[in-house]
Amino acid sequence: MSAMLKTIDKDYKNNSEIKWNFTKFLIDRSGNVVARFEPTHNMNDVEKQVESLL
Repeated sequence: MSAMLKTIDKDYKNNSEIKWNFTKFLIDRSGNVVARFEPTHNMNDVEKQVESLL
């Protein structure tokens, strides 16, 4: 995935635009965006942040 994104946007890691429809957003109970994860992000980190909001 990372290689494909680099062909589309060489600076994709620093570009704040949503690059793929699998980008994930973590929303708290009040409806606020807490974090954003690109498709290449480690799911263990996502899991830890979700658990911290429970």
